[in-house]
Amino acid sequence: MPITLEAASTLSTTLVRVIKLIKGMRHHAPTPHPEVDASAYPVLFTIASGPKRVSELADCTHSDVSTVSRQASNLVSQGVATKVTDPDDGRVQLITLTPEGQALLEAVKDQRSQWFQSLLTDWTSEEVAEFTAYLDRFGDALEASRARALTRAPATGAPTGAPRTSTDPQEN
Repeated sequence: MPITLEAASTLSTTLVRVIKLIKGMRHHAPTPHPEVDASAYPVLFTIASGPKRVSELADCTHSDVSTVSRQASNLVSQGVATKVTDPDDGRVQLITLTPEGQALLEAVKDQRSQWFQSLLTDWTSEEVAEFTAYLDRFGDALEASRARALTRAPATGAPTGAPRTSTDPQEN
């Protein structure tokens, strides 16, 4: 049985509240690297899986190429990423992590884990596992919705009137 419009509205309101709280907390979180803005973390996490073109980074982080290009340039200038020549196409540069970038990534992961551990002190391990499973399921639904929207998109860009979606609340 599908959920009611009222239930969907309640969930939507709650989720928007949580996203705004997370976004607001970003400004108060300690920064492991003073010159790397938290808005570049999705790029950092994405290049951890291997070198990527800026256009691929933009696609993976659900951002526009100009924003990701700026973030990647900052990561390179701070020494946490570097540009390498694409072995398949010598005209293209790939962005990859440096050892300092890998250390920063680990620091960010540790910091986030400690923060979440402190947030969830009165939750059981089972509650956290159940909540994580629901979030994963919701994320899958968002990704599927995004994929459907992109297949309906005009050849020149994003679907008309479609909301910008992101699987990373830190981006919003």
